[in-house]
Amino acid sequence: MILEIEELHQKDVMAVSKLIERSFTTSVASTLTNEGVSTFMSGLTSESIEKRRASGNTFIVCRNEKSIVGVAEIRDKNHLNLLFVEPSIQRKGIGRKLLLNLVDRVRESQITVNSSLNSVDAYSKFGFQKIGPKSEVKGIRYQPMVYEIEL
Repeated sequence: MILEIEELHQKDVMAVSKLIERSFTTSVASTLTNEGVSTFMSGLTSESIEKRRASGNTFIVCRNEKSIVGVAEIRDKNHLNLLFVEPSIQRKGIGRKLLLNLVDRVRESQITVNSSLNSVDAYSKFGFQKIGPKSEVKGIRYQPMVYEIEL
């Protein structure tokens, strides 16, 4: 598998939206309330993604030849807003590759994330630490975590 990381291009926004929806539905949706699912889904439309991309959020994608197999988004300079990998090929290092690429792009001393509860173990393996109690906003349950970057 030949994997390449690149910036998200406008022409790929729809494909990224569909990838996130597949991964979210497979991995995260069952851990949220109906309100949480609705809240999350409203943020993954192609219009919402394009608006965030145009406003300066950093989006990177991982390609395997011509297919996009992973996506990550940073907002507010150091907050990991999204990290999703195609469900059929998770646990193959794609998430780690995306995260390491973001570490090189972030010019802050840490990356924060509000991890879905079922992703806490994965983020812990990436080196994130819990930084507070589990919380819930608009039906989305999450664990605040931080990754310290050696500058």
